[in-house]
Amino acid sequence: MRYLFLILFCLSSINTYAQKEWLISNIKTESDFLNPRDIIPLVNEDTKDIVLFFTNRKVVFGKLYNQNKALIGSINNIKIPKKGKVIIGAIYNNDTYTLFFSNTNKTHFSSVSINFITNKFNITEDLNIKLDKEKIVEFLVRKNKIHLLTVSKKNDVLKTLTITEKGVIQSFEYDLSKENIVNNIDQDYPLYPLLFGNPSYSTIEIINNNVPNSLEQTNAITKLYLNNNTLTITSNLFDKSTYIISLDLETNTYNFQNIINTGFNDSHRGANSNSFIYNDKLLTIYSTLDHLSFSAYNLKNLTLLKTFQINKEDKIDFKNTPIIQEGGEFDNYRELEKNSKFLRKITQSKIGITAYTKNNQLIITLGASKEIAGNNFAMVNFGLVGGIAFGLLTNNLYNYSQTKSTRISCLFDDNLNHIKGRIPLNDFDKIENFKQDNNAFNNPNLQTLFKYNSSYLLGNYDKKNGLYSLFKFDF
Repeated sequence: MRYLFLILFCLSSINTYAQKEWLISNIKTESDFLNPRDIIPLVNEDTKDIVLFFTNRKVVFGKLYNQNKALIGSINNIKIPKKGKVIIGAIYNNDTYTLFFSNTNKTHFSSVSINFITNKFNITEDLNIKLDKEKIVEFLVRKNKIHLLTVSKKNDVLKTLTITEKGVIQSFEYDLSKENIVNNIDQDYPLYPLLFGNPSYSTIEIINNNVPNSLEQTNAITKLYLNNNTLTITSNLFDKSTYIISLDLETNTYNFQNIINTGFNDSHRGANSNSFIYNDKLLTIYSTLDHLSFSAYNLKNLTLLKTFQINKEDKIDFKNTPIIQEGGEFDNYRELEKNSKFLRKITQSKIGITAYTKNNQLIITLGASKEIAGNNFAMVNFGLVGGIAFGLLTNNLYNYSQTKSTRISCLFDDNLNHIKGRIPLNDFDKIENFKQDNNAFNNPNLQTLFKYNSSYLLGNYDKKNGLYSLFKFDF
């Protein structure tokens, strides 16, 4: 069965292997002199121009291309602000593109604005952003603006700060002190530790629901979802409850909700739970060594739509794959026969749930995962870029392909009726197939993935000939 699955998998992905370069940028002269360690792509949604910023810890150089892939601007030796250690976001204004930085502790903020017409740049060493006993939760980019989400260390208050190269232009506070936040035994619990949670888990992840997500990302205790004017925060620090906080980024209004996870029982010891928001549904998973409950709720009013159960002795009648364990040190692929092994592994690990639509079918994956150490993927991007500041998907693809997981995948229609059939390849599966068949990606340099219009652009640097190539994928 396993080999039949692999044959079908490969046959269905052959069409990706013939992928050609969509854009080729010659950066040999700049690279030999400046030795870039990271690439920051930025799409101007107004003009559809693309900027490729190549960075190291001291300088940046940039290439500007129009939608016809013609080089229309180039600038070298852009200095980075003195305290700029982490790039947190980028915005554009006509011909000017601004990169924003923070120090390592996320307490000092600066920027550099680059104009490709005048071929000049301007550094702002201090944006004068003061944090009063607050901690940065995440950095976000929305509608070509940088947003800082903070939480008070003393009070149950969230704050959003909107910044430009001129500093803070707007701020809102969301006072949650009247909301009922409790732990598993109904004791009052502060907002700050609710968000930052258990340090042994991936604490906070920003979820992009327009692409596949790995269990490594969705097993985070706290997840952030950005949809138009609404930032939704979920917390699963406690197995008993799922907390949902929705902030309106245009006002200081919010919505607070929580549910008791389906299957929760006070007598359970060593239980595990998590959740995932997909479109208009909240999906939850609650597992013990004997039993698993997977439920779907209407996100707006938290009405329970459906619940699916797994018991350790019963057949799982809603799965479309075997119980798969993949990415282990000695055996990259195994199929587990017993539900009890599946329940034990996911209950005692970092449990998660993901959802993605392909071919008008809802693919839901239940399981647990962790990152594989010692892979050969270029890691520099993840230490430098904060959050989803640039619409970068490199982290999503990396986590999707480089995790050890125990899981089942299931097919449903939009009403959560189970559908029989084979799990279709998703976009990241096809991109991974292309990478594995392309020798240029065996030793990745300055690799990146981002969306351009409705397409994916995958970038890679050939150091021998000094060419940076973007490959385009349309699915």
